[in-house]
Amino acid sequence: MKQLSSTDMHRVAVLWRELADAPAAECAAALRHCMARLQALIGACNATWAGVDRQPHNGHAPLGGWRIRAVEHLHHRERRMAFARELNRRLRAGQRDPYVGALAGGAGRTRSHLRAELVPDLLWRESWIVREALAEEGIDDRLAGTQAVSRSRESYLVFDRAHGDRPFGARERDLLQFFLLGSAGFHRELMLSRGLLEASAPFSRRERDVLRLLLTEAGEKEIARTLGIGHRTVHQHAASIYAKLGVHGRQGLMALWLRRRLPMREPAA
Repeated sequence: MKQLSSTDMHRVAVLWRELADAPAAECAAALRHCMARLQALIGACNATWAGVDRQPHNGHAPLGGWRIRAVEHLHHRERRMAFARELNRRLRAGQRDPYVGALAGGAGRTRSHLRAELVPDLLWRESWIVREALAEEGIDDRLAGTQAVSRSRESYLVFDRAHGDRPFGARERDLLQFFLLGSAGFHRELMLSRGLLEASAPFSRRERDVLRLLLTEAGEKEIARTLGIGHRTVHQHAASIYAKLGVHGRQGLMALWLRRRLPMREPAA
């Protein structure tokens, strides 16, 4: 972290505190706040978050079984979402990309890499991601950081710079790495809120809407009014959420979230 100033570290510490203070029900808003703050601190033109997991495989799966399960973008959201779907389709079809392959190659540890540390300029510019997806936005460089949430779950933050801007350097890489070192709980909660951690299957969009309100004091009837759906529908979604997480009702759900948010206690003397 030699490239970081005391001001950099203070600003990251402020962001840690803001994310820790965010209500459990506002995980999506906290993610957007996180991306916006880091974009400004790093000096990027766009930010992306991706939740990925690794499925059991027989040794021949693309990227060793790693696949994208959830994506959020700060800017150009619709275009970027279409790109993410196409990226997933191509990767599952076995198409290789040197940059994506290099990112997956470090799986299992929390890390931050400059694009130039992963692939040389020529391979980067020949990548279909650059030629077909990022060219319209004029993206010329990337910085990626990864939080290893478990052996088979990872949370990515990716930042872009446009053509003509200075490429990312050691200071930006170290700043992102420093943020990751203190934000493990935030990334676990992101994955948990999407059904990508401790769940038998990812949550649907409507289940995520219901989950967000289940983490508040609202009753099921109030949740139904807020979302404009029937009370029975809310109950069915809630039951599905509990089943996927393997908890018994709302108390079990709250206990699961509290275990993620409460600090570890010192052992008794």
